[in-house]
Amino acid sequence: MSEKNTNGLSVSFRVDSGYLDHNNRVITAHNVDVSRTGDNITYTKIDLRDFYQQVFGEAIMEYNLKQDRPDREIHDYYEQVKKSKKVKLFYEVVVQFGDLHDCGVGSDNWQTAQTMLDEYMREFERRNPNLKVFNAVMHLDESTPHLHIDFVPVAHKGQRGLSLKNSMSGALREQGFSSSNKMQNEWTAWSESERSVMEQILLKHSLRREDKNVHRPHLSVDDYKRAAQEAESIRKINAHINELKKKPAEELTTEESTLINNQNDVMREKVTELRQQFEDMSKKVGADFVPVNIYSPDKLQYIADGLARAKIPCVAESNTLYVPDYALKTAQAIASHYKPDEKAPTIREMIKLDIDRLVYRTETLDDLLLRLQERGYDVKYGKYISVKHPNAERFVRLKNLGDEYLPKNLEQRIAERDMFTDCVREKFKSATILEKRFHITILNITTAVKQFRLEPKKTDKRRYYFFQNDARINYLSEQLATIGEFGLTSRDSIFAKAQELQHTIHQMRSQGEKPEEQEKALKRINTLIKAYEEIVEGNYIDNLIKAQQEEKQTAEQNANAHKNAPKKVQKR
Repeated sequence: MSEKNTNGLSVSFRVDSGYLDHNNRVITAHNVDVSRTGDNITYTKIDLRDFYQQVFGEAIMEYNLKQDRPDREIHDYYEQVKKSKKVKLFYEVVVQFGDLHDCGVGSDNWQTAQTMLDEYMREFERRNPNLKVFNAVMHLDESTPHLHIDFVPVAHKGQRGLSLKNSMSGALREQGFSSSNKMQNEWTAWSESERSVMEQILLKHSLRREDKNVHRPHLSVDDYKRAAQEAESIRKINAHINELKKKPAEELTTEESTLINNQNDVMREKVTELRQQFEDMSKKVGADFVPVNIYSPDKLQYIADGLARAKIPCVAESNTLYVPDYALKTAQAIASHYKPDEKAPTIREMIKLDIDRLVYRTETLDDLLLRLQERGYDVKYGKYISVKHPNAERFVRLKNLGDEYLPKNLEQRIAERDMFTDCVREKFKSATILEKRFHITILNITTAVKQFRLEPKKTDKRRYYFFQNDARINYLSEQLATIGEFGLTSRDSIFAKAQELQHTIHQMRSQGEKPEEQEKALKRINTLIKAYEEIVEGNYIDNLIKAQQEEKQTAEQNANAHKNAPKKVQKR
């Protein structure tokens, strides 16, 4: 029996091909101990085709009812996805704590590994509401306990198409994972998050995470060539001197005699130089790469660039930078010079916002790229389209900004650019005079954003900017919802509703009742009054722009004050 691992356990979270017959033991592989198959734990097991009907059935029915042409209806979403080359029917991850040596059959950690996997599985769907699990089993009949989790990723679509669809990137984005920088996409960000969950489970059981897959740098071909050439040079010099020793003394020149007399000193010097080269190389080859957690993509890039300038190798993965152990202090020194402006948007965020706004002003992708150039961008065409912000030093590929910025998706967004404003105009036709004031203001906001007069303000910062994700527009939309819900038609009806609610609240309190619902309603009416008064003044958009300018000026003044503040002198 092996000893319990007190130094920690590794965590394994990997994607697998998803062989359901293997998972459910319809087919038994050679590495399975059939005498222990009865110990396996099945958490859920639903036929995949039936599962598709459960998850997507209602959405497909709603979609088909809206279709005017039978050929556009979806008759079997399962088969449609199955035939697709872009979407997988389902995904599988395999989860494991430790390995054969520390959690294998008969080890002290065998039962602990099972317990930890069970804890992980039971919280999986709570953490991942968009990943619908249809098959999950813990295998205890192989060398090490592990989980096979099979799921269908579900994302909510916009105004067109199915209201629910199979989309891994969309599902993860809705859960808050993004592909905001070139070092990670939604999947890697999510994977790292799940590994962090596993690490917390380890800590709960008084164990720590151990990374056994050590990253090592690659020495350049030139390093090896130089060392090999130096060794060959020493060998040739030594062989040459040994040949000279065979000649009669009277035939030797002065230089040859000097070489023979100083052979030991010459060789000692050359060998010392070569030994130093090999020591430096050994230092690199034998270096363990230690992880440095950095949760700011900009800071991670800053440190990676600094190490590159110092010719120190590093590996960037998600929120972690792996650096050689001998360069850890160098990385820390570089990191100490990083000074982020927390309020300022990153270069990538500025690029995305510019593109998001231009989507509403262009007819084609080429037109969009031309307008970017008019704003001072550099655009590089090729296999991948890249753009460089006027304040940046590097190009960024559109595909590295996220799925929404892939050329094909930008073209789709451009094609749908007028849907929101067309919808507002359509509602305007049958709106009351009170509602029309809000509809007009919403349209004015969209115009100001498109004209780059008003900075976008997102409701959901995790998502890209579009009019339905504009905080100011949503604020006004909420007022329209209040108007409709309470049946308000004029300014007088708004104030009358406020007085009515105040009277009801006063009465209920005097009778010892808690008017919670009435207080919430009054709060909504008061917000509506404030918004209405701001709109009827006639300069709602101008006030927004003015407030935006004042906010920028204040931020600049604070930044300059901080920059010019006298430095404290430490007393010796």
